[in-house]
Amino acid sequence: MSPDNRRSAIGNWQSRLLSFRVIQSASVFLLMLALCVYAAATKPTFLTWQNLVINLLTKASCLGIIACGMTFVMIAGGFDLSVGSTTAACSVVTVLMLQPLAPHGAWVAIPLAILATLLVGILLGSANGALISYVGVNPFVVTLSTMFVFRGLAMIITSGGLSIQVPVALKEGAFRKIYWGQVNLFGSPTHQATIPILVFLAVFLVSVYLLRFTRFGHYVYAVGGNENAAWLAGINTSLVKAATYAICGLTCAISAIIFSSITGTTQAASHEGLELIVIASVIVGGTPLGGGSGSLFLTLNGLLLLSVIENLMGQFRVDEKYRKIVQGFIILVVVAVDGFVRRTRARQRR
Repeated sequence: MSPDNRRSAIGNWQSRLLSFRVIQSASVFLLMLALCVYAAATKPTFLTWQNLVINLLTKASCLGIIACGMTFVMIAGGFDLSVGSTTAACSVVTVLMLQPLAPHGAWVAIPLAILATLLVGILLGSANGALISYVGVNPFVVTLSTMFVFRGLAMIITSGGLSIQVPVALKEGAFRKIYWGQVNLFGSPTHQATIPILVFLAVFLVSVYLLRFTRFGHYVYAVGGNENAAWLAGINTSLVKAATYAICGLTCAISAIIFSSITGTTQAASHEGLELIVIASVIVGGTPLGGGSGSLFLTLNGLLLLSVIENLMGQFRVDEKYRKIVQGFIILVVVAVDGFVRRTRARQRR
């Protein structure tokens, strides 16, 4: 095959790949829409504001905040299995900071506890990033190890994983509003948005700006697409990869604060399996394993699909063990399709 024909063939394949990604994203959205139509026809409670906003979107927002950070990591070609443990460790920090600060009042205790939690989240994420970027250890090995290390540290701090409580004055007051607080929309008390939804929207918009409209975001795509080429182009690839893990740690800390306010308690064993749901949201949306492409809007697409499926299984009272099977099957199908596309693309480039 002549060079011109070869370039033409590669170009045609890249066009087909782009079309496939568009079809994949559209199919996820259409599947979600079809499920919503079916649920609305069979369950009158599904389309209520209480179910869609207060239940479905609020729960999705807590996961979506972490999924934003995971999207940065995966577009850059990385992977983070430690987000569940990072979130648990950060929630422990939040509650432990609130206990001695509570006598100083909510306006002192809560901001300082939030600041400490955010710093710890960035620190834990940066530890992952440093080991992967500067030491050169495989992301899977690093984050699998820190998944145990971070949770183990949380267990040590809590004397073997004992449940710890937010002080009563804060638990029943201002701190509770971080999750349960609501803001009226359209001037109507019957249409309210919860604080987690508003926090997610803020994190999502900032993340979109960083990823799509800044030099750092372009570097993230470049590193995920071809790290060697990005390095030859003058990009500090190690710093970019480390920064994505720091961002992921920060989003874990934000979610940890929200999770801690749900019941006002936390323990080191909490949030087990959280990483699988977050990673599934990113992959199902259409961000491929291996990096180089994807977007936060795709992640939002996947997150909403999984959230709708989870909500529907709750509406139809599906047993918990069957819910895990459904979630696992969805992840398996999406990863298998993504792997098939990448293998086919590799053969076409040879």
